[in-house]
Amino acid sequence: MVNTAKPAHIIDSIKSLKGNTRISVLVEPLWGIPFSLYSFYLGLYMKGQGITSEQMGFLISIGFIASVIFAMLGGVITDALGRKRTTLIFDFLSWPLALLIYFFSGNFLMFALAQVVNSLGRIVAVSWNLMVVEDADPEQQVAAYNLINAINLSAGILTPLAGIIVKHYGIIGGEKIILVFGVISMSAMILVRNYFYRETQVGQQILDERKAQTKTGTLKVDLSLFKSLADKPTTLMALFFSILFNAYIPIGTFYSLYYAPFLTEILKLDKAAIAILGGINAGVVLAVFLLLIPLLNRFNRACVLVAGIILQISALLMFITIPPGNFFTTAVAVIIFALGFGMVKPFIDSILANATAGKERAGIYAIHNTLVSFCSAGLGLVSGYLYALKPLWIYLISIVFLLICIGLLLGVEIHRKENHPSQT
Repeated sequence: MVNTAKPAHIIDSIKSLKGNTRISVLVEPLWGIPFSLYSFYLGLYMKGQGITSEQMGFLISIGFIASVIFAMLGGVITDALGRKRTTLIFDFLSWPLALLIYFFSGNFLMFALAQVVNSLGRIVAVSWNLMVVEDADPEQQVAAYNLINAINLSAGILTPLAGIIVKHYGIIGGEKIILVFGVISMSAMILVRNYFYRETQVGQQILDERKAQTKTGTLKVDLSLFKSLADKPTTLMALFFSILFNAYIPIGTFYSLYYAPFLTEILKLDKAAIAILGGINAGVVLAVFLLLIPLLNRFNRACVLVAGIILQISALLMFITIPPGNFFTTAVAVIIFALGFGMVKPFIDSILANATAGKERAGIYAIHNTLVSFCSAGLGLVSGYLYALKPLWIYLISIVFLLICIGLLLGVEIHRKENHPSQT
């Protein structure tokens, strides 16, 4: 079950938080705002520096290959250094340092280095999440993640500011200004947060009791799960659904490096004006998150997910048929896509969580995260060639992925009803 904070309860939610959880939420805008600004134009910035569509696919692939490695090391490093210290060190490496490398990048190798360094964030994904949740009760955990999601979605509404900067200074100069702002803002967040952070109780206990053989059995447990998954079709289908959808996100959505280039190169929209579309997208997703999701919680989860995916497919079909230069129709497509994506994203994790239980859950999630990175790496490699051959193929492949996701969702629902006929 996904609980979503309503606007009227946001202040109360913040007041309910304590310690590490509270400070994590309060400083999140210092990360979310610069990320929304610089990430929107990163693809065009790369192209402006001479990166080809094929090389962009390689960069996406390199980032996810590095993510596989760092994701597997995340738990070991977090236990060895502690949650607080790991977050401090690897947040500085994966964000301010990565943004500095992007700033100085002028060729493929430098951008590849930036992608690898940014992928160190997979380690922080472990330590920071533990800082958020380990000393908090379940209600505070839910409130914290709802607030963090709302903050980062709200930050996207500021994307038109990036368009104003780009209009005045061009893609290269404007993106460099935004990257410098990101380095300053994210560094401030890391330092302020670390000053107030305290090592979690579990983290301190692990540090006190740590031994050389920490986590030696993890890989064995993960491998043993493959056989048991074959006997659990519902769990297996839920796993593949989540893998496919998460692999599609960096290719076919507004998070893709191809998104801004497609809007400007294929749809022939103004480079500064497309930032308005980024703001519209963020505003619609935020509205869905705050207003629509609490209502959708009453309905069958699979039906909501299928409806959201159908909306995304409809928007992608519009993208590949919109005549060049038609800003209004593109804005309509963006709104439809944001509605669908906003309906699916909050529930994407729960579909796998509801299909797993007990001691196997952690191992299944480890398999999931690794396979998502592998699939994203392979898809990223192919996507560069597809975009160079015919940009529309990016969205056609995305539609195929989404259709498969619908099939998997229907399969999950059929098996769920067969095993639990009394549930609605």
